[in-house]
Amino acid sequence: MILPEDYSLQKFLQLAGYPKRKHNGRIYEGGCPVCREGKSWGRKRRLYYILKDSYIYCHNCGWTGTPLKFILHVEGISYDDVRKEIQDYDILPTDITKNESPVISNSQGHILPEDAINLLDSCQMEYYKDDEIVKRVYDTINERNLMTACNRPKTLWVSLRDYVHRNRLILPFYDTGGNIVHYQTRTVFDNEKFPKYLSKVQSEKTLFNVDNVDRDIDNIFIFEGPIDSCFVKNGIAVAGIQENSDLLFTSKQAEQIKAFPFHKTIWVLDSQWQDTAAKKKTEKLIEQGETVFIWPKKYGKKFKDFNDMAIGLGINEIPYKFILDNSYTGLKANILLAVA
Repeated sequence: MILPEDYSLQKFLQLAGYPKRKHNGRIYEGGCPVCREGKSWGRKRRLYYILKDSYIYCHNCGWTGTPLKFILHVEGISYDDVRKEIQDYDILPTDITKNESPVISNSQGHILPEDAINLLDSCQMEYYKDDEIVKRVYDTINERNLMTACNRPKTLWVSLRDYVHRNRLILPFYDTGGNIVHYQTRTVFDNEKFPKYLSKVQSEKTLFNVDNVDRDIDNIFIFEGPIDSCFVKNGIAVAGIQENSDLLFTSKQAEQIKAFPFHKTIWVLDSQWQDTAAKKKTEKLIEQGETVFIWPKKYGKKFKDFNDMAIGLGINEIPYKFILDNSYTGLKANILLAVA
């Protein structure tokens, strides 16, 4: 299958680290998501996409292939997924890095679209009370029990003008110093043609909710999705796991998790009873010696993730004991996962 160049380029800009266009305009470069480029991640760009040859290669690890091979390998999706996505994909600007709005950066280091509206600020909400988009995003927060979730971030935002992230719920990623150092946005409209989640361009993912970790609780619960992590104390999120990669964290995330050497980590993915990708990712985690949460049938058949369970049960906190009681490693984890 030959991919449309605009689609291939956009996927490269989304999947490569801190991408940019070289001066001649027909070659793009970025950080390689396959090898993470070791200690040079964030400082050098060794992955190249030559548009005229429809060819991508990494000078660090030697990975080479077509854009299709690159997308399948890095994103962990199927051939059919790509074909379907092409049919209804809303092509973003040719160079996404030129169209993301300027950021605001105050003394706390917040980095957000310049028009970002804090949905938890009563003064701002009073000003935008008649704006249909703001009301829709605010209603989404309430519908998903996020407003009162036990572990939600200090702020939640929306932008009305940002070319890439406008009209989407903005989830801020704070560091332990209380600064927003990254963000991810989620669609709130069913007919949205952009991907369900989008991360800030040219920004390496950090750990979501790492600033909420309570050192008096022995465990840290690692979720894939930020929203799910909001319903469990000491829940953090990596905002995506590549099914076909052995790398669990970005380099920044790895640095952050090292700050909690005495905490035991448990991975909590979506229901293995309903989500094939979650089941495969759980298998991979078990192979790597990680402790994983296996959904008990009673809940795994009924709820697809922790947010779904919180909504279904009408609660704002899922006791972490529920995770501890259903977490396993090694052979036992494999046996229980096999019947899910």
